[in-house]
Amino acid sequence: MTSWLSSTPKSRRTLVPRFKEPTGEVVRDLLVKIPTLQLRRVFYEGLKNPLWVKPLAAAGAFVAPPDPVTSDDGYFRDVYWPEIEYLTRVAPAVPADVVDILLTLATSRNAWVRRAVFEIGAKIPASQGTRLKPLLESWKTTGFGWRTDPRDLVSFAVTLLEGGETKTGRWLANELFAPRPPEGADALLKTPTVELEEYWYVLELPRVVDALGDDALSATAGWLVAYAKSLGLVSDDHDASGMIRPMISERDLSHRGVADALVEAVRDLAIAGLREDPDGAAKALLWSGVNLLRKLAIYAVAVAIDRESSTGDVVPALIELSKRLLSDETPDDDHLRPEYAQLAQTLARISPDDLEVIRSFIDKVYAGDLAWMREHSANSGDDEPTPEDEIRARAERYRHQWLAAIGADALPVALREELAELDARLGSIESPNEPIGRVTSWSGPNAFSSQDEMASMSPVELVAHLASWHDTGDGWGPGPSHEGQGRELSALLTTQPGAISGVPDLVRVLRPTYLRAVLQGWSAALRADQALEWEAAAELVHDVLAHSYESDFPVEGRDLDDDKDFRWSKRAAIDLLEELLKRRENIVIPQEFFGRFADLLLDDVADEVPWMDYEAAERGSEVWGALTMSLNWTWPRRLGGLVLIATNDQDAPRATKALAALEKELARNDPHGASRAVLGGNLGRLFARQPEWLKAHLDEYFGTTDSVSREQQLALTTALAVHYCHRDLYELLTGSMTGAITVGDELVSGLRLDGKPLQKIGEWIINALIFGYSLLTDSLPQAFFTQVDAEVRGEALGAIAWGFSRSDRVDEGIRDRFAMLWDERIRHVRENSADRAELNGISWCAKGSQFAREWWLPRLRESLELDPAVASARYIIGTELARASSADALGSLAVLKLLVAAGEDKDTGVLTFDLGPHVLPIVIANAISSGDAATKHEGETLMNELGARGNLTLESEVQSVIDGSITPSDIPDD
Repeated sequence: MTSWLSSTPKSRRTLVPRFKEPTGEVVRDLLVKIPTLQLRRVFYEGLKNPLWVKPLAAAGAFVAPPDPVTSDDGYFRDVYWPEIEYLTRVAPAVPADVVDILLTLATSRNAWVRRAVFEIGAKIPASQGTRLKPLLESWKTTGFGWRTDPRDLVSFAVTLLEGGETKTGRWLANELFAPRPPEGADALLKTPTVELEEYWYVLELPRVVDALGDDALSATAGWLVAYAKSLGLVSDDHDASGMIRPMISERDLSHRGVADALVEAVRDLAIAGLREDPDGAAKALLWSGVNLLRKLAIYAVAVAIDRESSTGDVVPALIELSKRLLSDETPDDDHLRPEYAQLAQTLARISPDDLEVIRSFIDKVYAGDLAWMREHSANSGDDEPTPEDEIRARAERYRHQWLAAIGADALPVALREELAELDARLGSIESPNEPIGRVTSWSGPNAFSSQDEMASMSPVELVAHLASWHDTGDGWGPGPSHEGQGRELSALLTTQPGAISGVPDLVRVLRPTYLRAVLQGWSAALRADQALEWEAAAELVHDVLAHSYESDFPVEGRDLDDDKDFRWSKRAAIDLLEELLKRRENIVIPQEFFGRFADLLLDDVADEVPWMDYEAAERGSEVWGALTMSLNWTWPRRLGGLVLIATNDQDAPRATKALAALEKELARNDPHGASRAVLGGNLGRLFARQPEWLKAHLDEYFGTTDSVSREQQLALTTALAVHYCHRDLYELLTGSMTGAITVGDELVSGLRLDGKPLQKIGEWIINALIFGYSLLTDSLPQAFFTQVDAEVRGEALGAIAWGFSRSDRVDEGIRDRFAMLWDERIRHVRENSADRAELNGISWCAKGSQFAREWWLPRLRESLELDPAVASARYIIGTELARASSADALGSLAVLKLLVAAGEDKDTGVLTFDLGPHVLPIVIANAISSGDAATKHEGETLMNELGARGNLTLESEVQSVIDGSITPSDIPDD
C-alpha cells in the first residue's frame, strides 16, 4: 500500500508524520481496481492512512452510500458500505475532513452511515462534532438509525457538553431524553415517546446528567414536566402528575422505567442543589407549577435539611423554603401528602416554632374539599343532593387523614388537639401516609374499560365483561391489561361496593387478579364508611381462602400484568377480614356475620404458606422495620386479625379460640420480629379487653427486669412508640423497661424512630414522674438517670419540655413536678459536670406560658454557666429573653452575655447573632434604663464591646429602644 503514497505537504506531515498523502492520480487508478464490494471491503478495512480521506473524497469515493434494498421475502435490508468503516476509524486524526464528507450525506437512508455519524461524533473534538448538527436535524423525522448504538448517541451528546459545545450538546440531549406526546398507535397507550428505548434511557441518563453540570437540574426537571404533560396528566384545568410516583422515597422494585429514572435524577440533583444554592434549585423545581415537581421539591428540602442538620447548622434559606412550601396552598393534592408530612416532621425537629404555617394550609385543604364536594353533589344529576352533614363528615375524614399523616409532634397545638379528638371519635388511622396511588391511581398498566363504563353495567354484565376480555398484546408498553382493569375495578368498588352484588361463584368465573381487586375495593370502601353486602363478602372471602394457591387461568400479559396464583388474592382476603373485624363508629356489622368473618380467619390459621413466605423474606434488610413488616406481610396481618377477635367482648368462645391460635403462632421462631410489633401495637387493646391473658404472658412477650430478648425489645419499643404514657401501661411495662435500659445502645426498635429507643423510654419515665405515676426514687427512674447517657437523658427531657412549650394549658401539678425534676437535674449536673449534656433542652422551658419568667430565667442562666452548649438554642429563646428584660434587666443581661460569649468564633473572634430581631438592643436598653448603676454600667460595657467588634448600628438601635421607637411589641411572635 505504501507504493501508492506520494509526498505530503509539510503542514499535514506535522499532523500525521508517519503517513503520506496520495496523489489524485493514484487514488483514481486505485478506485478503478476495486469495483466490487468484496475488493472495496478488503481495501477500506485495511486502510489506516487518514491522509487518504480528502483525495478519496475528491475522487467521489464517498458520494453514494447504498440505500436499503427489498429482499425476495419483502423485507428491507441495509447494504453494508465499507467506506464508512474507514471514515469512522480515521476520524480522530482528521476530524474536519471526515465531518466535511458526512455533511454531504444528509439524504442517505443507509443505517450504517447514521450509526457511524454518532460513533464519530462521540470521539472527535466537540468543536468539529457541533458541525454535524444540521445533519442530525435532517434525520429527526426519519430517525437516527436502527443500527445506531444507543451508547454512541449519548456519548456524542456527552462529548459536546464536556467539550464546551453546550448549545449543541443540550439540543442533542433534549432530542434523546426529552419525552414527547405519543403519536399514532402509541397515542392509544398514553405512553410518552422518547428517542431511546426504555432500557437504554434508564442506563444512560446518569451519564448525560453528569455532563450537563450546572444545567442538569433544570434540564431533567424540564424532561420530567414534559413526561407528565405527554402522559396527559397535566393541563390547564387539572394536574394529577403526583400519581406518577406515589412516594418519592421509594418505587416499585419490579420495574424501573423512564419516569422512575427522571424522578430519581431530579431528586438527587435537587438535594445536592438545595444544599449549595437553595434559591436556584427551588426555582428550577417550582417554575413549572407541576405538582410532581412540587412533590419532589418538598421531599428534597426535607432530606437536604436532615443532611445539613447532621453535619452542622441548617442554612436559613432552607428553613425559609420549607416554610414557603408548607404554607403554599397550591399542593392540596393527596398525592403530595407523604412528602408534605415528611417536611413538616423535619421542620418540627429543626425549627418547631415555625409550625404554625401548617394551620392555614390545612384550613385551605378542608375548605377546598367542601367546595368540591358541594359542587360535585350539585352537578351529579341525582334527584336529591348529598346532605350537608354527610359532605362535612367526608371532608372531615380527609382533614383527619392529613393531620394523621403529619403526626401530632409536627402539628401546631390546636391541630394536635384536633387530631386527638378525631382519633378518639373516628379511630386512629393506621397508615395515614399510604399513597392513594397504590390502589386506585394509574401507575403503569391501563384498563380496557373505564369506571363510568363499568358503573353503567349490571352486576352480571360487569362480571361477564371482566371474564370475557383477554390480553392479546405483545407485552410491550403499558397497554390494556388485567392489572390495569383490576385497579379501575377497585376504584369503582370503593365508592359503589354493590357493583357486583348478586353474582354467585365469582372465584370460578374471575381470574385471581380481579378477585384481588374486588377484595381491595371492598376494604377501601369500609375505610370510607361504606357498608358492604355482608353475605357477598363472606362468600367471596370463604371461596378465596378455601381455593388452592394454583390458578386455573393461564397468565396473560407481561410480568405483573396478571396474578399467576392466588397468593395476592388470599392476602387481600385477610386484609378485608381485618377491616371487617374492627370496631367502627358509622357501620354496624351484624353479630351473625361478625362470627362468620371471625371463623374464616380462625380457619385460615392452618394455612402455612403465609408463614413460609414471610419467613423466607430477606433478613437484615434496612428497608423493613418490624412494624413495617407487620403491615405488609400476610402472616403478621393475620395475627392482627386474631387480636381483633380475641378482644371482641361480645363473643367469648371465639375470643378464647383466637387467643389459643395467637399463642401458637407467637411460639414460632420469628426471624423479623413482625409478630412482636403486632403485640406491641395492640398492647392497649389487649390490656383493656384481655388483661388476665396479657398479664399471664407479659414476661414471656415483653421481658423482665433481668432479661429482655431481641423479640421482647421489638414488642416493648413498638408499644412505647404507638401508645401514650398511661398509668396502667406504665406499671405494666416497668419491669421490661428496666431490663431494656440495661441493654443500652444495642436496644433495637420495632419502629424507625427519629430518636433512640432509650429516649422513648425516658419520655415515658418523665411523663410518669410529672403525671404523678412514679417517684424519682423509684427503681425505673433511678435506672434511667444513672445508666443512660446524659445526651439521651437530655433529649428525653427536651422532648417533654418542647411539648410543654406547644401547649396552651398545663395542669399546675404537672407543671410543678416537671419544674422540680429540672431543679433536680440541674443540681445533679452541678455536682457531676460530665453530665452537662442533660441540660441541653432546658431552653424549651422559656417558651410558651407554662413556666414563669422568675423560674426559668435563673435556671437558664445557671444551665448556660454549667454547659455553654445550651447556647446552641439561642435563636429559640431570644424573643422570651427580650421580653423578660423589662422585668429582670440584670438577669436577662447576664444570660445575654453568656449567649454572646458562646456565639464567638474562637479562631476569628467574629460574633454570630441569631437571637432574633431587636433582642440585643432591647435587653441592653432595659439594662441601661434599669435605674441600677451597676446594671447600667454592665449594659453600656457590653454595647461598647459589641460595637467595637463590628456591630456598628447597635448603639443607635439601643437609643431607639430608649426613645420608644422600638418597643417589645415590635418583636415578632414565634
